[in-house]
Amino acid sequence: MPATSTLVPAAILKRKPGTRELIREKIATWLRKEAGLPADAIDDDAPLSTLGVDSLGMATISCELERDTGKRLRLEVLYDLENINQIAEYMDQMAVTPIAPTDAPLPNGEATTSPMSTNVPASLEPSLLDHYELLNRRVRTLKEHQLYFFETEISKHDGAWVEAEGRRMLMLGSYEYLGLLEHPHLKQAAIRAIEEFGTGHHGARLLTGTTTLHRQLEQKLAQFMRAEESIVFSSGYVTNLATISTLVDRDCCVIGDQWNHASIVDGCRMSGAEFMVFEHNNIDSLAAKLEAAAPRRTLVVVDAVFSMDGDIIDLPPIVDLCKKHRALLMVDEAHSLGVLGKTGHGIQEHFGFDDDAIDVKMGTLSKTLASSGGFVAGREEIITFLRHHARGYIFSGALPTSQTSTAIAALEVIEREPLLIRRLWGNLDYYLHGLRELGFDIGRTETPIVPVMTKTEAITLEMTRLCREQGLLVVPVAFPAVPLNAPRLRTCISSLHGQSEIDFALDVLATAGRKTGLIG
Repeated sequence: MPATSTLVPAAILKRKPGTRELIREKIATWLRKEAGLPADAIDDDAPLSTLGVDSLGMATISCELERDTGKRLRLEVLYDLENINQIAEYMDQMAVTPIAPTDAPLPNGEATTSPMSTNVPASLEPSLLDHYELLNRRVRTLKEHQLYFFETEISKHDGAWVEAEGRRMLMLGSYEYLGLLEHPHLKQAAIRAIEEFGTGHHGARLLTGTTTLHRQLEQKLAQFMRAEESIVFSSGYVTNLATISTLVDRDCCVIGDQWNHASIVDGCRMSGAEFMVFEHNNIDSLAAKLEAAAPRRTLVVVDAVFSMDGDIIDLPPIVDLCKKHRALLMVDEAHSLGVLGKTGHGIQEHFGFDDDAIDVKMGTLSKTLASSGGFVAGREEIITFLRHHARGYIFSGALPTSQTSTAIAALEVIEREPLLIRRLWGNLDYYLHGLRELGFDIGRTETPIVPVMTKTEAITLEMTRLCREQGLLVVPVAFPAVPLNAPRLRTCISSLHGQSEIDFALDVLATAGRKTGLIG
């Protein structure tokens, strides 16, 4: 038995018989039934991944534990708890307020049953700080084993290269698609703005925060996006949160793609509208949701380019469906602005749409435009409504004019330097060909976002470590950012990369892939 935890009162660890045993039983049953593995003796301290439990297994076991205990378990939390002891401790902390089981069937189709009764006196309930500490264990373990690759501290940018972690590395994880971060036109614009307006503002846009530069940017964005007007927010996340939660309410319905960005999902939930999700890029699934939503006022929200897989939304039939059902259509162009279309004007240009095909055109200023913030472009009545009702706009400080001016300059560069877009797509073709030749699985990407699928989180972390040791900065992505069974390195190509730099990246990835057994 492990030593008594210092994080939870000792009395709590005197569990009613069955908690740890129940978890062990579910894991053993799954291993025998689904994985064909013996499970006669299971170490309660062994990481589940070493026992043979994969992501689907964790989901199945989670459902069965919910059924038998009546406690709603958050799968992303269970995924952070590495072994049986940690899961048991977490579940016992939930025992004070058990909930009724849901009516949802398990993955194997079995019906739910009544919960097992477990109760812990309220006086022994762990504090919130104890709870957070328990859920921080996985992060601490990664750091202890030098496998924590997030919030990488970058000390210098130098074209496609950066100084990070004490070494010079080729950046292969940035959204700097057109390489504008160090463009002289953008730098000069930012400096001029600071000289004229200072470093920031002391008010929200509706009060004292609006400047001539904010107006110029909104006019420029409206023109660029072929819309009547636009409105600028202080962050991309807030743009989606504020816009969606303002456009629909509890009397409406909002429908989103299964793989939409978290900011879209959060905006949908925050709105209070009935939130429906259709299968990724599945037009029949969307049609069924629209039928179910009728006759309520409905908003359909999709990403133009999906940020983890790099594929493009099948927008033409979605436009047709929205017109048929009189639903408002919102498209997030965070990763398509400056990327899609012959001249980088986004998904409208990519598909050859008329100006009014998309009702709400959202985008960020922090990716291709090398600034910060977000925006919405569309019809005048939509923008006016948002300007006076979107809480994320009304109650947020104004975007600093240095960033406002930078975004204006970036739009000007895109319009006058189309070679940047052609170079981006030439680099992408070369990179994709190299990855396929090496035997990597790159999913369904069609854009400069290129996932290198890694099968397991352990391989993901080891690939990241090996790449960074050799001077290649790649980004590991795992659940909950992507499905449990789809961890990856999320790589991004830009117009800054030369052929020799792409060759370097391919060589490093190939070496790491062979060492981890990901490729032959």
